[in-house]
Amino acid sequence: MTLPYRLASILALAVLAGCSTTPMPNISTTLLETTGQDGRACVDTSDIRGYGVLEQDVISIDARNNYYLATVLPGCNNLEVSARAMFSSRFYEVCGGGMDHVRTGGDNCTIRNMFEFENREEAFAAHDAAIAARKAAAEQAE
Repeated sequence: MTLPYRLASILALAVLAGCSTTPMPNISTTLLETTGQDGRACVDTSDIRGYGVLEQDVISIDARNNYYLATVLPGCNNLEVSARAMFSSRFYEVCGGGMDHVRTGGDNCTIRNMFEFENREEAFAAHDAAIAARKAAAEQAE
């Protein structure tokens, strides 16, 4: 009696394994690919004039001379609803690479990557291109 149950279990696992989907790349990976940058840009904390949160938990940062996009590691839950954020680092610069943080109401979000752009329009165009590339990858996986 146990042999038929084992065979049925093996068959069920094989069917489920065949139904698995290809994971969609995260926004950090997509921005790395679409911008050609290494994600380790830095911004002086005293230059930050404002920030906003875009789709896929990407933080747009307005600095004095440039504009930045920062991505955070998973687990940052209050980013979109937080009224304030404080960028913290061991030195006076916030950089991509997983060492620096943005603190919101209840979260301490680790900055995964940071990308530098000459202006807001260039940064938002790069974000839009990354979102489009992710959607195209998801459609291809289907």
